[in-house]
Amino acid sequence: MKHLLLGSISVLVFAQAAAASEFEFRGAEIIGTVYRVNPTPLVPLVPAPLPPGVDDHFTTASLGASVEFGLATNSDLIFQGDATFQYYDMPWQDFKLGSLGGHIGYDLGQGTKVGAFAVGELWDQNDEGEMILGAEVVGPDSGFTYEFYGAYAFDPMNGTDWQQYHYEANIGYATESGFGFDLGLHYTNGDLRFGLEGDMWQALANVTYAVTPDLKIEAGYIYTDYATPVWDSWEAHGLKLALTKTLGEGTSFNQRNYLSLHNGY
Repeated sequence: MKHLLLGSISVLVFAQAAAASEFEFRGAEIIGTVYRVNPTPLVPLVPAPLPPGVDDHFTTASLGASVEFGLATNSDLIFQGDATFQYYDMPWQDFKLGSLGGHIGYDLGQGTKVGAFAVGELWDQNDEGEMILGAEVVGPDSGFTYEFYGAYAFDPMNGTDWQQYHYEANIGYATESGFGFDLGLHYTNGDLRFGLEGDMWQALANVTYAVTPDLKIEAGYIYTDYATPVWDSWEAHGLKLALTKTLGEGTSFNQRNYLSLHNGY
């Protein structure tokens, strides 16, 4: 929890500084997300074999806060800060990590916004952490919706030289009554950690509903296929449940972190 506390304090400090300058507050979001991952029997890496009575299913979760500001002198510029706590509850080991990130974007008009983002993360494991750099495009909140992003994740601190490339595309439709859905495809290439090198493909499907104007619930399904020398054509089925509380106008971009890049992994 200390990662979330430090991240939240940083976001609040940023908000206070912005309030005293020409920055103007636009909105914020608090997002809680839980994934349940149900893989086919896998070749265990750590430990090997798995302890008696332990299956391969696991749960991951995140709790994050985002805040967005604009410039009083230029309403098209977007400045967004994110702080997220993530938790991996695996039968063989637990992981916790915290992240701080920022987006700089521009409103092109008619609901389309483009941006660049940077994220720094620390794990509760020795010598574990990474940076994430990327670019993103998002569409309107209603009617035809879309989101595209590309990201580069790497370890600049510990000299491990691992790196990943992520690409994701989502398209969907949202009604003014609060119901929406989207379909997506995610591709990852590089060092997938834990001795895995290769590709990962994911198919995504989500349904959203605005319970109130400032409270949204989301349910989703993730199909994952690995193509690595160790896990050749290993598959997994995941379920996602998320709750979003919006303050003001909310934020323009989705939170970026290790868990969101891997859609629950």
